[in-house]
Amino acid sequence: MKRLPRWFRLAVVVIVFVIISLYSIYQFLINPYRGTTNKYIVTLPLETELTKKQVLKDIDYVIGKLRGRHPAWLEEENKRVDAVEAKYSDERKKINDDEKDCYTVLEEWQIISRIMNQLYDGHSRVNCYSDSKKYIDDFSQINEYGNPIAINDEPTEKIIESFLNLFQYERAEFAQAEFKEYIKNELYLNWLGVNTSNGVTFKFATDSGEKEYHYTFVPYENVKNNDVEDSEWINYEIEKNENLAIFTLKECDYNDLYVNTVNEFFDKVYSENIENIIVDLRGNGGGNSYVANEFLGHLDIDGYSGWSADVRYGNFLMHSEPYYYDVEKKENAYNGKVFILTDVFTYSSAMDFAMLFKDNNLGTIVGEASGNMPESYGDVLSFTVPNSKLAFSVSFKKWHRIDQSKSGEPIKPDYECKSQEALDYAKQLIGKK
Repeated sequence: MKRLPRWFRLAVVVIVFVIISLYSIYQFLINPYRGTTNKYIVTLPLETELTKKQVLKDIDYVIGKLRGRHPAWLEEENKRVDAVEAKYSDERKKINDDEKDCYTVLEEWQIISRIMNQLYDGHSRVNCYSDSKKYIDDFSQINEYGNPIAINDEPTEKIIESFLNLFQYERAEFAQAEFKEYIKNELYLNWLGVNTSNGVTFKFATDSGEKEYHYTFVPYENVKNNDVEDSEWINYEIEKNENLAIFTLKECDYNDLYVNTVNEFFDKVYSENIENIIVDLRGNGGGNSYVANEFLGHLDIDGYSGWSADVRYGNFLMHSEPYYYDVEKKENAYNGKVFILTDVFTYSSAMDFAMLFKDNNLGTIVGEASGNMPESYGDVLSFTVPNSKLAFSVSFKKWHRIDQSKSGEPIKPDYECKSQEALDYAKQLIGKK
């Protein structure tokens, strides 16, 4: 067999070398997912002591990931970045100047929370993972009366103020609504500075005066009135006499069950000649944005506009233009009216669902404004802090609102009402049309 020319063999070696080099550069310097983890790693107990050196290493690790992965650090004159950097410097100086040699994991959690809080990115968060989460032993009172007016004799307003300085959020309305859920959890009460060593006491304002309740902490399954709902995450009902179909989606899970349910739903809508659809997204915390695309694909429309985005690859911010999605009309495409129910807990991909209808003028929004902003950061990378094993996420994309004239606004309802009144309100609107 004739041997290949030397120049050819050399060319092959060079090409292979270049390919391996480019691949290595991408993997180690550009790939957003480099160094991330999908493992569930339990955080060290909150009372565990760390040396000052370990704490400094941990907060340096967090700021390093923010600087190296988050799109905000490649944007010009971003005041939130300035605020994060200033808070990081301040916290680092306090640690260095402090006379004590050790910090607890709880104290480190609070330090990192205060730093990340300044970014106002609801997807970039720090979390404590525990295999032994415990909650107040009875949710009855907080469900009936709402937030307590005092916790262990500390005014709740003061604790909410601490919460707003620690929690990672985009809208204060969302954070304040979430507060009620966080104070049920012993870990987060500790995070907020509440001493839970002997349980916790909540004081409520009731119609018959102030009342105090003392709670111990138990696993979630042992909590009284723990709000466990038996209803499915996706379901629908047809109210033929009302010329109405209600599609309820509590999670944005894009899977075979979702696709099959949507197909079945629109088949029923067509066969019953339904002219009004209500999509209930209240309490939906998000997931996969493809759920909205699947749903929109059943409408009698030519297409719809999507959002633009900036994606960070290494030290480059790649911009993608807004897209227009052409819809291949189905034989039984729906051409009636659509009403979308939202509240402050309509978040992330559920918020995107509502935005696609709102900004393309395809439906009417009823209820409360969304929990996070359409103009926001998202798609997260997961990391674990080296010493304390706290978990944290960092966004590597920035989304831009479809209707740029509404940039900086949440998804506001066309008809505003309390969350619990939204369904009845939408039905009233349908009755008037």
